[in-house]
Amino acid sequence: MDTTAAALTPKDLKAFGYTIIDADAHMSEPLDLWTARIDRRFLDRAPRVVDEFKGRPGRYWVFEDVAMRVSHGKQGGHTTMERPGGWDPVERLKDMEIDGISAAVLYSTRAFNLFGTEDAGLQEACFRVYNDWLAEFCSHAPDRLAGLALISLYDIGRGVAELERCARLGLKGAMIWAAPPETRPPYVAKDYDALWAAAQSLGLPLSLHTNTAGVKHTSYSVDREGDWGMQYTYMVMQQSPLQESILRLAYSGVFDRFSKLDVICAEGDIAWMPQLMARADKYYASRGKRGHGDRFNLELLPSEYLRRNVWISFIKDELGLKLYPHGNFADHIMWSTDYPHAACFFPDSLKVIREDFAEVPEVDRKKFVHDNVARLFGFEV
Repeated sequence: MDTTAAALTPKDLKAFGYTIIDADAHMSEPLDLWTARIDRRFLDRAPRVVDEFKGRPGRYWVFEDVAMRVSHGKQGGHTTMERPGGWDPVERLKDMEIDGISAAVLYSTRAFNLFGTEDAGLQEACFRVYNDWLAEFCSHAPDRLAGLALISLYDIGRGVAELERCARLGLKGAMIWAAPPETRPPYVAKDYDALWAAAQSLGLPLSLHTNTAGVKHTSYSVDREGDWGMQYTYMVMQQSPLQESILRLAYSGVFDRFSKLDVICAEGDIAWMPQLMARADKYYASRGKRGHGDRFNLELLPSEYLRRNVWISFIKDELGLKLYPHGNFADHIMWSTDYPHAACFFPDSLKVIREDFAEVPEVDRKKFVHDNVARLFGFEV
């Protein structure tokens, strides 16, 4: 792809009749972000760049036992994460103009790996650095850039305080573990009620993004290169922690108690949602036969909570665009470019929309690429 393409003309954009909003774009955190800003107590454990890793030459971003090669240019014809728009807001807005994107929700990239640490203090310090930097980035164009904070939940009280601080900084939502690690209470526990209450009160969506479950993400480490079966199995199954978390929130009554809580399943595709809804209702309907009918009753069907409280974003999902009507959740589906990762379409997003949504009714296409994300994050573009 030619990443030096000229900006789209007004005629190109007018053909859609509405602006395009990216529900899941990414940052490329400066390589020295944490070593330059972190509390000095954590400097020796902060993410850093090294010129070799375990005898292997090359530049690596290293955090605990995870090492990621620092890539540049193109791979397989796709842009990689190292575009200036990943860390420079001026360049980001230029790329958005080239790609026909009016506004974007911003997720992390390297910081995904920080969710896997078991060092609570280190995680909090790293997240705070990222949140401050992201707020500075978004302040360049707050009407067009919606940043999602990173919230550590080893201490839920401190996590709530950080969520409130990030709201004051102007961030528009937050990422939490896709699923807590086994050493922490599951999301059904009342321990998290303060978090749900704060997010609901602040109007901040909480996002469960793939690659943020509370486990070590060693599948992407250079230590694992060559073990392609494990790596690709991990990538394919990344939606499973998201599915488990939203089912637990629905079945446990969290969505009863916090009816306006918004939870996002990010970058996990959409084809599985209709089946998940159907299976959730099927097993709920069998509770009487299982002897639970007098003890387990919800205000709504499980599928109704998933339809009301859960939002879902995707990049490319041909099967999902055929199956979504079976789940009746078109009002909560959001499309994304994945910029500037290898899967992104830059600078051809409008072309991809025309091709991928050719069989999607126009009313739904508009919801997926504009209306839903605009409503959730309060964009007025």
